[in-house]
Amino acid sequence: MRTLSTSFILLSAIAFAQATVVTKDGTGEAAVVNKDEAKAFEDAKNAALRSAVEQAAGVRIDADTLAVNNQLVRDQVFANTSGYVKSFDVVSKKVEKGVMTVVVKANVITDNLDKDIQAARDLVKRMGRPSIVIVVQEQTIPIGEKLLINSDVTATVLTEAFKADGWDIKDAQAINKALKVDGAATLGSVAMKEINDLTRANYVLYGRTVLRHQAPDSMLKGADVFHVSGEYDLALAATDSELQIAKVAGKLTWKDPSRPPVLSYERTAFVLVQERKKEIVEGVRKAILEHFRSSATNGIQISMGVSGLEDYGAAKDFKKSIEAIKGVKEAIQDKFDKGKATFRVTFLGNVDDLATEFQQATFKKKKLNVVSATSNTLEVAVAK
Repeated sequence: MRTLSTSFILLSAIAFAQATVVTKDGTGEAAVVNKDEAKAFEDAKNAALRSAVEQAAGVRIDADTLAVNNQLVRDQVFANTSGYVKSFDVVSKKVEKGVMTVVVKANVITDNLDKDIQAARDLVKRMGRPSIVIVVQEQTIPIGEKLLINSDVTATVLTEAFKADGWDIKDAQAINKALKVDGAATLGSVAMKEINDLTRANYVLYGRTVLRHQAPDSMLKGADVFHVSGEYDLALAATDSELQIAKVAGKLTWKDPSRPPVLSYERTAFVLVQERKKEIVEGVRKAILEHFRSSATNGIQISMGVSGLEDYGAAKDFKKSIEAIKGVKEAIQDKFDKGKATFRVTFLGNVDDLATEFQQATFKKKKLNVVSATSNTLEVAVAK
């Protein structure tokens, strides 16, 4: 049984004991370019795996049509699937007339990715152990006090959970002690840029928690019972694209009256957040796992800048060039200003693959130079 390449997600059998597994055959083809059969095999194999996933999990079709002044200017159809490959065998491969054909038998998982801790850890590892910075403003409101107390119970709980899942945790406060989030889980472009520039993290988990002390209750066997309640509002975003991936909010209340909070308000606050850890973390974990799975199966979104374009017409022509690249599912032009256009590209591969395509290509007989690349951004310059 073979394991899966980086273009797809392979998760252990133990992690999916309760998941639905469907076995399907898939066939894929790819042209052999410059006698590179190894590259053609990988492309054909990935196409075959995608075919198996589409058969097992089903395909959702989205139509994107735009008309201006009764003239059709864009008419595209996109296919997306919600499955992922657990394991597969290559049944056969052959080359005929310059085309590689690969047949696979794949075990496809169609649900419950978020319900297993080991599955989460496997997936985070296979996505390259992404980095994250956690910025949570937590404030405690004591009884009869106007002065708020800053604490970090929520940030500690989240840090422990993401570290256990295999994330690379960046310390925001060590980098910039002034970095904080005011208000609810909203982050303006300036704050996002600050986090992006200072931490260089792939993701940021940010928001606010408020804890309120309540009057102690001495009715329980003569002991003081220290009640604390509150709420949290958190969001997860990609720092490069500012794409918000998840948003979770909820109340913090003591759910088990048979085990009242004792000792101190600080101890109650700690136990309260710890007991709600699963609820707080699960919403974020489910969203990020779905984001990773969708990126691997349906393509990643790459923010792309292109400089050196003569005019707006050249920007439109460059968009067509992007759409002609194999693996590009969609290219949307955001703006054009002073010879530079920006695009959002959905690509079945990684940034390195797309960068290689452009580095080897030309535009209107002019060489293209890749001047910078990150995990989901790409900057290309058209030579003079």
